[in-house]
Amino acid sequence: MRPRYAAQIRAGVAVCVDCGRPITTGQVFDVGHRVSVSKAKAEGWTRPMMDAPENLGPSHRACNRSAGGKMGAAKQAKAKADDTRWLPW
Repeated sequence: MRPRYAAQIRAGVAVCVDCGRPITTGQVFDVGHRVSVSKAKAEGWTRPMMDAPENLGPSHRACNRSAGGKMGAAKQAKAKADDTRWLPW
């Protein structure tokens, strides 16, 4: 998939699946999921459905890593809030 997206970037038609802004030549990019893995799992998707070409696209590396970090932080915050041993004072 990366070579396909690299060609789109060189042609000036690649758009980040996370932020919607163009990805320009020279910018570092990842292959990201249009529907996040955690959301897809919650909706009952199988792994092949999550990794289908229709659900993948180019993403600015910063956007892709930021999105994953935000989801991880939200999971940790929820786990902490659900933990009855933790006393918020």
